[in-house]
Amino acid sequence: MIGIYFYKNIIGKNKYICTTSVKGPQAVDSLFGLDVLDLKKKVPKLNLGTYLIIDGTVFTL
Repeated sequence: MIGIYFYKNIIGKNKYICTTSVKGPQAVDSLFGLDVLDLKKKVPKLNLGTYLIIDGTVFTL
């Protein structure tokens, strides 16, 4: 299972931040965990939100 963190900028384009992978269902919680706080520091102020896509499903963080 691979997760991709990205955000949408003002123009509406997706800007990818990083990718991560997990090997078991119990590790999925880590995809939504404290790493998000560090990711938000990398995202410019003018954005439309941070998202996580896992196997084609998009989650808003």
